[in-house]
Amino acid sequence: MAPKPRRRYVWPLLLAAVILVCGLVVYRGASNLSRVQEELRQSRLTNQRLDTENRALYRQVQRLRGDKAALEKAARREMGLVGEDEVIYQKPGTSKDGKN
Repeated sequence: MAPKPRRRYVWPLLLAAVILVCGLVVYRGASNLSRVQEELRQSRLTNQRLDTENRALYRQVQRLRGDKAALEKAARREMGLVGEDEVIYQKPGTSKDGKN
């Protein structure tokens, strides 16, 4: 008995459909992989920048803990502190921080 003509085309069509679905999955996976790799690159750059900032801040903290002159300089600069035996002269028309 000869196979029916319709059945002869079912397997090749089914195989073509499976290959098409696999191709779509691979394409979507490749585009997602590209996007995730770019996110990873951006995250690594951000981490590197933050690590550099953290190291600088750590060095500054160590300097402030160990050096009284550095601590005094930072206190004057950051908080506008004045020593007990110091006098501040201010020009008329300027505010305490030097801005009009």
